Amino acid sequence: MTQPIQWTIPGFMNEHAHLDKGMLVPERSYKDDPVAIRAGWTREAKSSFTKQDIYSRAEQALQQLLSYGTAYVRTHVDVDPLVGLQGIEALLELREHYKNDIIIDITAFNQEGFDRYPDSAGLLTEALTMDSRIGIGGHTLSDQDGCSHINRIFELAEQANAPWVEFHTDESGKPEHFLLPYLAEQVKARGWSGKTYAIHCNSLANVSDELAEQAIALTAEAGLHVTVCPTAIATRAITRVKQLNQAGVRIGMGSDNMSDFFNPMGSGNMLQYAQLLAYIQRFYEPREMDMLLRIISQMPFNAESAVLVSQLAQDRYRFTTKDSRYLLTHLPLPS
Repeated sequence: MTQPIQWTIPGFMNEHAHLDKGMLVPERSYKDDPVAIRAGWTREAKSSFTKQDIYSRAEQALQQLLSYGTAYVRTHVDVDPLVGLQGIEALLELREHYKNDIIIDITAFNQEGFDRYPDSAGLLTEALTMDSRIGIGGHTLSDQDGCSHINRIFELAEQANAPWVEFHTDESGKPEHFLLPYLAEQVKARGWSGKTYAIHCNSLANVSDELAEQAIALTAEAGLHVTVCPTAIATRAITRVKQLNQAGVRIGMGSDNMSDFFNPMGSGNMLQYAQLLAYIQRFYEPREMDMLLRIISQMPFNAESAVLVSQLAQDRYRFTTKDSRYLLTHLPLPS
């Protein structure tokens, strides 16, 4: 029998979260209505957010991440006329307060789209001037014309020389919303290789194998990163993680929403999310389980962020384990 060993790491890497909206539930009641209705509840809630409220809830979510051994989180923060820049201000303060415990990167996020709130463009531009480690995020389904939305986000990023760009990509899972190939083409044409993240990519799971293979090859060629959030399985199929990995695409993993109107649960435990993906897509072979652990413990791709993570204690979190299978089966807490 394999003897237990001490596996030591600086911590897990959570590459997609929404800390500004975290912990709305159970303080606010949740009902499992269609997503469009729950998005409306979110807009209503945001209109009453205060900077202190956002800080307090984001801190609760952050403390959960820390309790499970997280060393890095990249969080989207909504920026629009409803909430203004309060979320960015709160998360910048939170980042400073916890800088010796966890590295927080911030993405100014256009959740609501330009069609609904045209003034979001100016606010996003202002957000990008507030710190050198603030990227910009879009959503390929938030506007009527997804391609134009992608172009507009890239234009704002280029004007501000943003450090990275992220898109919630094809999140519905519907083939008619399949914009991953267009996004990859834009990444390559605009020179954003290595600095762009496609989150979810659910439609890739539902297009034909031929279209999927072409899109995966284009994604790899463009240097477009993909971030998978296994909790999305609640409403749509998860993207083709194994094929993306085999093609050489860098895969990250995120918690996504934590206790809000899009997910009333969400522990923040990266081992739990890795376990969920293992069940969904049968990451059952030893090398596949090792791959999942590499995904959730790899350094951030952004060089400045990686340096900051490397300055944290490298043996801060210890797990008593036998192998990857044991970790992903039993989800032990760090000591």
